[in-house]
Parts: sequence; C-alpha cells; structure tokens
Amino acid sequence: MTQENDFAEQGNISEQLPPREEIKSVFENILQGREHTEMRVLSNEGGIYRYEVEVVLENGARVLYFCQKADRNYRDKSLPESAQCSATIHSITFNDEGIPDGGDTLANYRDGKWDYVS
Repeated sequence: MTQENDFAEQGNISEQLPPREEIKSVFENILQGREHTEMRVLSNEGGIYRYEVEVVLENGARVLYFCQKADRNYRDKSLPESAQCSATIHSITFNDEGIPDGGDTLANYRDGKWDYVS
C-alpha cells in the first residue's frame, strides 16, 4: 500500500500541486526578475512533485530554488503548523566552491493558495 493510498483510506487525499505555469509564476515572483535556469521538473501520474530552478550570483555562488510536494499527510493536526502544507518552496545557497551554505523556506502551498513566508 502506498502512502497516497494510506491518506485516501484516512479520508485525507493529498492535494494536487498547481500546474507547472503557476509554479513557474511563483518562482518568478520570488526571483523578482533575476535570470534563472530551469534545472529539472519531476512528475508522475499525480502531477509535479519537484520543480527546480537555479540562479548564479555575480560572486559565483549558486542558489537552488525548489518546489517539493509533501511526502506525508499534511492535514495531520499533530504536525507543527509550519508542516501543514501540501508543498513548499525552499532555497539552498551554495558557495563558489559548491558547498551548501544556507537555505530558507520561502512559500507554502496550502488549500489551493501560496503563502509567502518572508
């Protein structure tokens, strides 16, 4: 039995992510006109579950922005409120040597709406 089936049996069918163009629009809003490269988009029969774009900074550092679908029952009220979302957009900064150097949660997708964190 898959996790998706477990959710359905509990009456908590996971929320579908919005279409690719809507996720792309959210990235563009976050990036505020900065040049970026689409790195990869992963999907299955349930739609997109990971979407990545990258920005290369003037100092050679890179920032990876990614939208990730939740891999748990996001409607579980025992989870912290910050985890009660069906998808999130995060950023990870890599220094000019390619070493991860920090990251942030930027937006959460909950009940059909994007909530920007900062």
